[in-house]
Amino acid sequence: MNRVSLPISDIRTDGGTQPRAVLDFHAVDDYSDDMAAGAKFPPVTIFYDGQSYWLADGFHRIRAAYAADCESIECDVRQGTLEDAQWYSFSANSSNGLRRTNDDKQRAVKAALAHQRAEGLSDNEIARHCGVSVPTVAAWREKLGLSIKTLKIGARTVTRNGKTYSQNTSKIGRSPRKRKPLPPEMAPKAQSTPAEATADPDMPIHEVPAPPAPTRTTRAQRIDRLARSTLSFIEATKHLAHLVGWLGETAGEFDRAELLLSNVAKAIAAVTTEIERTALAADPLNATRLEIQENES
Repeated sequence: MNRVSLPISDIRTDGGTQPRAVLDFHAVDDYSDDMAAGAKFPPVTIFYDGQSYWLADGFHRIRAAYAADCESIECDVRQGTLEDAQWYSFSANSSNGLRRTNDDKQRAVKAALAHQRAEGLSDNEIARHCGVSVPTVAAWREKLGLSIKTLKIGARTVTRNGKTYSQNTSKIGRSPRKRKPLPPEMAPKAQSTPAEATADPDMPIHEVPAPPAPTRTTRAQRIDRLARSTLSFIEATKHLAHLVGWLGETAGEFDRAELLLSNVAKAIAAVTTEIERTALAADPLNATRLEIQENES
């Protein structure tokens, strides 16, 4: 693990590592005010795979840093894949940070059960990792069982070079499209100097070489703009709620206020449906990762 300051625009938040059902934007506002006043916060947790910096813990802090116009943020950087970052995120905030809601816990459990690393793990092991009760894991395993089987996700235990691990068998015999990441213990280290090639993720900070600073890509700039636009949209929504409240409660135009809110809700629902369809078409497991409810109509 290595503590460094990274440009916020270089940190990726689109890898399915958000452990909470929703962000608490009151907390984001409070954090942002404190950051602007010079308060120091614990570093966010990042996994570096040699190309990308994946945020695994610290979504409230990084949103607050955006809002406070910070250019960089302190990070604990660990060597690992996106899958490592996802698995780590399921245990984030189980014993520190903002208290998790029941929805947060359920989201973590469902995502953990759908994760490739959960293959072969017991309910006890997953419950311990996610910081929830064993009956909670057992109940969600039963609920998700049929949907996971429908996706024909299979695994077998294989032993190679003296190491035993689970192998996904669902795509055996198909033409390869994209090379699947190797297990963490077999994955090549980033770029590298000889020291990096043998570095242990848990070595003391002073012994782990800092990862090379990435260049600011067009994609990173677009993610930056999207994050800022999202915050602007949230602020506009808050302002709209205040205005509609005034229109109904103070001005007495209840019918008009309700109509306006109804129109806004319909527009948001249409956009939400469109994005959900895109997400499901890209990967059916996004139903679990993004909390997409099945349409029973």
